[in-house]
Amino acid sequence: MKILDAKSFAAGLVTGTLGITTVFAATGIQSAVLSGTAMTLNGTPLPLDRSLVSVTMEQEPEAVLYAPAEELLAKLGYTLRYDKEGHTLEVLSDGSLPRETAAAALPEGNVAINVASHAGQKNLAESGSFQAEDHQTLVLKVTSDIRGGSVDLFLFDPSGKEQRMTIESGDMTREIPLEKGTWQYNCSGLFKDGGSIRITGTIR
Repeated sequence: MKILDAKSFAAGLVTGTLGITTVFAATGIQSAVLSGTAMTLNGTPLPLDRSLVSVTMEQEPEAVLYAPAEELLAKLGYTLRYDKEGHTLEVLSDGSLPRETAAAALPEGNVAINVASHAGQKNLAESGSFQAEDHQTLVLKVTSDIRGGSVDLFLFDPSGKEQRMTIESGDMTREIPLEKGTWQYNCSGLFKDGGSIRITGTIR
C-alpha cells in the first residue's frame, strides 16, 4: 500500500463545488452516468450523500469512477479549498498544516509521530515522515477506546518496506528498530460508533 498523497489523490476526483457539467465539458469524454457503486474504507462502509460518476473516455474500453472529493476527503479528515481564479484545488489536513520532512534525525526522547482524534471525530486520516539513525528505536504507544471500526497505521522504512498495525479498542506499546533514513507513516480509519484514539511514537 502506498502512502496517501492527498493532493494527487484529489486531482482525479470531482468536487461538489465544481459540478458535473463543468468537469464533463472537457473534450474526449464519451459519456458520464451516475453510479450505484458503494465505497468502504478498510472494510467499513463509507456512505456518501452524492453518487459516484462513471466516465467513459473516447477510445478507451473501460469506464473510470469519479467520487465527490469534497465529501469524501471531509470524511477522511481533510478540508478542500478551491481557488476559482487560480484554478487550484487545495487539500488541507484537518486542524494542521502540511507536514515537512525533517532535515536531521530526531534525537532521543523526541516525538516522531503524534496522531490523535478530536472530540466527536469518527475518522482519522494523517500522514507524515521523520528522519532516523541506525540503532535508534521507535516506541509506539497507543491509547484507544474507539468502537465500530478500526484504524490502520502503516509504517514505511527508508527502502519502502511496509509494516502494518491494525488498532481497535485497547492500549498497547510496540518497539520498532530503526535504520538510517527517512521513515514515512500513514494512519487512517473509521470508528462509526465513536470513541477516541491517540498514537504517539517516540525516538529512543
